[in-house]
Amino acid sequence: MLRQLLEMPYWKVVLFATIAIGTVGILANYPDYLPPNFHAVFLLGRQGYFFGIYQWAFYAHLIAGPVTLVLGTLLMSETLRSRWPKGHRTMGQVQVAAVLLLLCPSGLVMSYWAMSGVIAAVGLATLAMLTAVSILLGWRAAVAGRMDAHRRWMLRTFALLASSIVLRLIAGTTEWLQLQGNYPLSVWVSWIAPLVVVELYLRSRRRAPQVARTSLAK
Repeated sequence: MLRQLLEMPYWKVVLFATIAIGTVGILANYPDYLPPNFHAVFLLGRQGYFFGIYQWAFYAHLIAGPVTLVLGTLLMSETLRSRWPKGHRTMGQVQVAAVLLLLCPSGLVMSYWAMSGVIAAVGLATLAMLTAVSILLGWRAAVAGRMDAHRRWMLRTFALLASSIVLRLIAGTTEWLQLQGNYPLSVWVSWIAPLVVVELYLRSRRRAPQVARTSLAK
């Protein structure tokens, strides 16, 4: 396993390390949420509506968020998929259930109370719906045996799941630069940017065989 890790392309190592560090960073805030500390940054000003449907959505999101990030990272591993196909399928089933039953519904509910207004709320709601659609299409493709389509949709799903990490990276950068009032824009960029990167990557992979065939024809 260590040998495969050392042989991984540098960009994959950086990506997985970023996801791991970001997930740990998210978990580091959990003591402020259990029990809820309304002086913590994320819960500041939420006491008036917290104890209702919001708290159920919040804690569902708290559970599902790190789980889906970790599972998503493991499911992206070609080594694990080839050496442990049954485990890959089991983790995939858990991932689909966690995203569709916990993460996306809770994200949709929480988006209604987004602190930075309508633009941020719509961005978060759109993220939740796109994530649900993407993983559902990926699951259906796997059931139908269309594995190439399955991998494409699951890669898009992973990009959308990673938006929570990207959002924190943007927040840290803007805080360091002392920029204010850009949270609504950051919400949209946090999932659009990774999705664009994935689409460019998928397009480059589709073009590679065509270029190879053209070269052989010459």
